Amino acid sequence: MTPRRVRVANAAEAHAASSQPADHLAGRFATPLFHLQILIVVALFLGGGGLAYGLRNLAIQLCALSILALHRGLVVRFVREAPPALRVLVGASMALPLVQLVPLPPAIWQSLPGRELAAASLDIAGADTRSWFPASVDPARTLVAFCGTLAPATIIVIGSLLPHDDKRALVRVALWACLAAFALGIVQFSSANTAGLLYAERTTADAFYATFTNRNSTALLFVLALTMLVALRMPRSSIMLWLAGAATVLFLLVVILTQSRSGMALLAVPAVLWLVRLGSGLWRGRSGGGVSNKGIVVAGLLAVAALGGVLGASYLSGGRVADSVERFSSGAADRPEMWEDSAYAVGQYWPVGSGMGTFDEVFQLHESLEHVSLRKAGRAHSDWLEIAIEGGIVSLLIAGGWLVWCLIAAIPRRTSADVWMPLAAGGGIACIALQSLLDYPLRNQTLLCFAALLIVMLVRDCEAEQ
Repeated sequence: MTPRRVRVANAAEAHAASSQPADHLAGRFATPLFHLQILIVVALFLGGGGLAYGLRNLAIQLCALSILALHRGLVVRFVREAPPALRVLVGASMALPLVQLVPLPPAIWQSLPGRELAAASLDIAGADTRSWFPASVDPARTLVAFCGTLAPATIIVIGSLLPHDDKRALVRVALWACLAAFALGIVQFSSANTAGLLYAERTTADAFYATFTNRNSTALLFVLALTMLVALRMPRSSIMLWLAGAATVLFLLVVILTQSRSGMALLAVPAVLWLVRLGSGLWRGRSGGGVSNKGIVVAGLLAVAALGGVLGASYLSGGRVADSVERFSSGAADRPEMWEDSAYAVGQYWPVGSGMGTFDEVFQLHESLEHVSLRKAGRAHSDWLEIAIEGGIVSLLIAGGWLVWCLIAAIPRRTSADVWMPLAAGGGIACIALQSLLDYPLRNQTLLCFAALLIVMLVRDCEAEQ
């Protein structure tokens, strides 16, 4: 080979070697894992405002639709290969609002429970009552409710087909995003919530909000983060162990600073999960990594002692922790009245429902006069009552189906290589279901997407490959 050819060959080899890292990096950016990671981060920082922030929700939904378009082959694979029960639940959850939008003949829609007032209103307005109308009393709100299912459905459909290591990577990015939300919350909290707020909503100066308008949702997010920490592998280095311990302490502190009573009560779930995991590791005589059992125990005891000292000092000095604890002595305000009127509204539209997303429209019609106040009840403060009003018996069956599937999927199996991921995810789903009794956690895109991430964690690799 001539010297010139040698130089050309060497140059070609050098160019190929230099282009490999770039190609590898571009390949990583094109993976479904990376796209889902982007979706979760976007949902965390844009989706905590609820229905009032439609453009931010739209950005999340457009991101989800783009991911589905880029990975339409995975959508087809999910339809063919995903666990049958999961396919049915995802399909039913998305189909319910669409079915409620199908126009019905006048003889049918007027015979549905609770439609007498709608028919009378049309008659008074001089409109044609013989027109076809959907089952939903407010089709626009129901369409918005359907759009709200796009992002969590995308995470479930694409994420459930990821290999086990990619699911862990997805969880890790979600936890890093929670740390970023914590940093934002510190800026807000240190300024008495006068700076750094993402939403122009009424806030309390001494509560922690981060990326939400509702501090109960903030508390639930960090409770879910604590449960997801249980799903990670035990750190192999002391540095990572201390980092995980610091994140645990910070997340725990955030929940207390939100002053959310339901959030503080739900801390019992990740506490039990951590105790079970630590006890299991000590019982088997190994930690699952390169760090000794003694190091884990010492680190845990030091973290608990430090946190206990800080919280105890704050409580005894009448600080923020004392304010949080004192909220347990206050009553439930006007929630029992909302629940009473919501239960009555359920009966008015049972068993069909008024249409997904229509609670705010129909509740005002059935609110008792003795419960009317200057404040408007925009939510039932119970997701279970709200979905019963909007979706009737079908929505309750779908929600119950999700709970049963999650319970079964969370049960450890002897053949499973990782029992902590499904257990942690099951604990997170339990926290969402419990707070839904007293609040409305699933009425914002952020927590819907984190609930979808927990469901992804419940899907075992062997099931996705069948």
